[in-house]
Amino acid sequence: MVSIPTAVDPRPPLPQDGLVLTLALPYGRLPAPGDHPDRERLRQRHDAWFRERTAGLGPEQERRLFGQCEGVSLMCRVLPGADAERLLGICLAASVLFLLDDATDGDSDEASQADRYLAVLAGAPADGGSAHLRLLGQTLARVRQGVPDRLWARFVAGFSEVIATAAVKSAAPVRDYPGYLAVRRADAAFDLVGVAIEHGLALDLDLGAGPEQESAAALLDACFEHTILVNDLLSYRKEYAADEPMNAISVLRRTRGLELQQAVDLLCERLAAAEDAFFSEAARLLAAAQGRPGGDPAGLRAYLDAWSLMLSGNLAWSLACPRYHGTGGGWDWERGAPERMALYPDRTEFAGRS
Repeated sequence: MVSIPTAVDPRPPLPQDGLVLTLALPYGRLPAPGDHPDRERLRQRHDAWFRERTAGLGPEQERRLFGQCEGVSLMCRVLPGADAERLLGICLAASVLFLLDDATDGDSDEASQADRYLAVLAGAPADGGSAHLRLLGQTLARVRQGVPDRLWARFVAGFSEVIATAAVKSAAPVRDYPGYLAVRRADAAFDLVGVAIEHGLALDLDLGAGPEQESAAALLDACFEHTILVNDLLSYRKEYAADEPMNAISVLRRTRGLELQQAVDLLCERLAAAEDAFFSEAARLLAAAQGRPGGDPAGLRAYLDAWSLMLSGNLAWSLACPRYHGTGGGWDWERGAPERMALYPDRTEFAGRS
């Protein structure tokens, strides 16, 4: 039996000439990543909204909101066919969630105010709270516009779970890979992506009951694992320096005694399995909907197409993200799947076939 150490040994700094890892990313089945045709105008409106309301947050937090690889660029890749006005609200929600993820992480002062955040999400006023709390209240009022009650209830529940988990996750280190996935499912706001897809495409689907329920749950499990593992793999350089415990590579190394390349290999295997599961469950869902009286195959097909674009869009976004890879790093997915990843102290470089 592999013993489980309580902490990873202190790691040496990344070498100046790079730590090279081989990659086996799945490639060729997902659609090419998209991008919303109105992205630039959406970014301008998004930035104007926050610039009017970020006094007191400080330049670092403002930089994080307006970085090129934050809420707007991600959601425009995820929902390239969404109505622009609906997508603006989704982008605002994504960016304020990114900001609050930083602000409430660990033992910060904001994390100690989790009850107030949860109250504001439930509709309480943010008067007298911190600048972050007031920003949340203002943004929620804008995001709420045009969202059906059913979806809004799911949005509030998902957002509340993120805040509640952020307040306690550092005190409860995970013991194994399944435990890690369970914490990340609550922490990563993944369930909000489904809300964004349904709202952005004006869909009215109920996959929580009936014969499709089991396949829908399995499909979302596959999408979740694919999304999280892509982000964990491609953000590893940034999180290596901080010795971030909530990363699948770190968890696999700590709990299974794996070397770094072994952990990366296993993660890539899990990614490929998640992609296979997505296509399998999507086919099952469509077959069930087509055979059921009153089913909506067209709406379901749009929903599944959006999830496939979510997976490819998140992959392209994560490969190009300066926040992960530093200045001069990153990779353009249009060049195919990279086969090597070199971790430097200040950047991540990728390479394809030699």
